[in-house]
Amino acid sequence: VGEVWWTDGAIFSKGLVNSHATDSRELTTAHQAPRHWHTADMAMATVPIPVESVCEMNASSKTGAIEFRIGAWSSLPSEHVVGDASQGRTYSEIMHAAGDKWQIQVNPGGFSAPSDTEEEVQRRKEHVAIFLYYEGESKALRTKYSITLVNQLPGKADRTTHRTSNEPVTTFGQVNSDTTGTSFGWPEFEKRSDLADESKGWKVNDRVIIRIAITTFGDLESTVAAAAPAFTPPNTVTADLKSLLASGRASDIALYCGPREFNAHRSILRARSPYFEGLFSSSMR
Repeated sequence: VGEVWWTDGAIFSKGLVNSHATDSRELTTAHQAPRHWHTADMAMATVPIPVESVCEMNASSKTGAIEFRIGAWSSLPSEHVVGDASQGRTYSEIMHAAGDKWQIQVNPGGFSAPSDTEEEVQRRKEHVAIFLYYEGESKALRTKYSITLVNQLPGKADRTTHRTSNEPVTTFGQVNSDTTGTSFGWPEFEKRSDLADESKGWKVNDRVIIRIAITTFGDLESTVAAAAPAFTPPNTVTADLKSLLASGRASDIALYCGPREFNAHRSILRARSPYFEGLFSSSMR
């Protein structure tokens, strides 16, 4: 049949030589086998390599909130805003939160972009648009924010919208690009008909409250420090066990020999004596 031998990771079988073979690969067949771990491999896999140095990288953050309380909602301009048109926009005063300056913009008549389809424009005319404006000086301020329409009726929940978990961070800044801008928000935040219905609680006595929670993140900063040395217990196991027995600390069983009492430890007796292992494993008390 031929010879069979083993080497790391493969089993080889050597068959009869074919006189017509022109490729040495025809003379030997390799059958892949699972890798067998040697003692040295196991030692390397189970003994941790000591960490000597640690790099910590973090970004500082600041959190705050601003609130726009509009006491005469019905008096706001309600033209539908398209693109950069100025009519139909209402701005709060500049407010401070999370270490920077912000404004809230409201478009009661909705907002649409010049590139929107007619269907999108009609849908957005039915919604109130709310945006957060950045008035600080940064060119790239990484920010998380959420916009809340406060429900003013007891027991009713607020309406909060925030970025999705896939893109939770927005970059505000005084540079307009594909990823950075001075304003972000939702052109379809709430239906105008729902906001007008005061029984829903979003507008009560013609008053609307908009709250925006903001968290800003600073630059990433790194620190490098020596790792704390791993604890290595002293090589005093025998002496420690003798001390534990002599002192009776944490004893959980007593053995009697005539009038003498010996405090002991059940787990150590089980580990060191087959007799006690059998005794404690049985139902005997």
